[in-house]
Amino acid sequence: MRNTCLLVGLTLILSLFASSASYSLQEDLQLSGDVKMRLRLVDSSQESPVFGTYGEALNRGFSQKHRFVLEAAYPVAASITVGGKVRVSNEDDDILTSGPEYLSSRFGSAFVAYDTPAVRARFGYYDVHYTPLSLMRWDVRDDPEGGGGGCAVCPGTPGVAGTILGESLEELGPVLTFEGLSLDLSPLDAIGCDGFFARSTVSGETYDVLTYGGRLKLTRYLQHASSLMDISLLAVRSEEDKRSKEADLISHPKPFHNTVMGVAWNVPVLRWLEFQGEWTYSDSRDQTDRIPDIAGNGTIAGLNAKLPGGLRAEASYIYLSPNWDSYFRALSYSYNRRGPRARLEYERGRLLIALFGKYLTTIDPVKFEFGRPAGTVAYPTLSARGYLTAAPGLNFGLAAILSGEGLEDDGPSLDTDNRRTTLLATATYEFGKASSVTLEERYVRHRFAQDDDYDVSMLSLYVQGAIW
Repeated sequence: MRNTCLLVGLTLILSLFASSASYSLQEDLQLSGDVKMRLRLVDSSQESPVFGTYGEALNRGFSQKHRFVLEAAYPVAASITVGGKVRVSNEDDDILTSGPEYLSSRFGSAFVAYDTPAVRARFGYYDVHYTPLSLMRWDVRDDPEGGGGGCAVCPGTPGVAGTILGESLEELGPVLTFEGLSLDLSPLDAIGCDGFFARSTVSGETYDVLTYGGRLKLTRYLQHASSLMDISLLAVRSEEDKRSKEADLISHPKPFHNTVMGVAWNVPVLRWLEFQGEWTYSDSRDQTDRIPDIAGNGTIAGLNAKLPGGLRAEASYIYLSPNWDSYFRALSYSYNRRGPRARLEYERGRLLIALFGKYLTTIDPVKFEFGRPAGTVAYPTLSARGYLTAAPGLNFGLAAILSGEGLEDDGPSLDTDNRRTTLLATATYEFGKASSVTLEERYVRHRFAQDDDYDVSMLSLYVQGAIW
């Protein structure tokens, strides 16, 4: 009721303001937005529970979801802009606490921005992301197109913010949306820094979560590679605010805080070759000091090459120590993992073909229940996809993704105890700027060593239209 009254009040104020300055509004008011709708049929050989490609819970049967977002911005002075977004959706309220949008109201939010060439500040809602191991919703480079990715942490893993919801209209990407304050400074061409502060309600946590951090960015043009070198020093801290709620300390005695510091780099080696990666150090503990500090490090490092003939190749190595932790890391990463990752893409004319592979294993042996001996667990992922532009605005796609989890007995293998196979077919027609209709069929086959196998079929119709 309070949010409804607030929305009506803001609408009246904007209407009065528009009537008194209609010409100025027509000249300076900026409007943007989009509409997303999905009609989906989920069928499965198992009644419940049913899970999708990422391990997200699904509801069997027909469902219809929609989301309408309208954003407005108006300059009230030379460097000051006010604005906000109106959001109308029939998605569950869990989307506000599961990410990527951590908003205090399902009906939208507001902002005031100060923007000059050297200083940019914003109070209200804003978008932000740093690196996969420090601050990011989803790392598209770690996930084969169309699904999969060996996402062993999805959904709802303890110690990481966010969950992939099966009934959400989210399009997976790196950006997080917070409410609070953001600041971006550019004192020199080669030096920049930014920071942010946010307060969020996160699913699964007793208290509200305070998150703040900053980044120092250094750039330099390398003549031999005809490209820019980027190096960033960063730090992000998340902690529960014990003052936000009156909680029972017996049932919830350990409000946490987590700090991540590190360096990220993108160094051109040659005109066609780049060395990319990041290194992070994390420190986690509870605020009552009832358990010792947990500290670890995480690294992603590799090469990215643009080869002749429309080929593009990536190869990297991932190392996340057993005690490493990062609260707002990208969801496909988990501690106690190491292994290689590679991608190969070929694009020529209307055709795009890509292969992706990743083979991670645990660093420390995993202890099992029921007297089973400890062992090394493997997480293999393999995918192939293809896209064809058959006509202007008309695209067809096919993808196959295999991801698994199981004990590594005699070396690397895709034949793990638990395995998930996804087959995906899409047909998309683009009828305008950022506007399209997509028909998608997704088939997921689950195989388990201890439970019954089952399959899931998801037939979906997506409609998306841009406003202005």
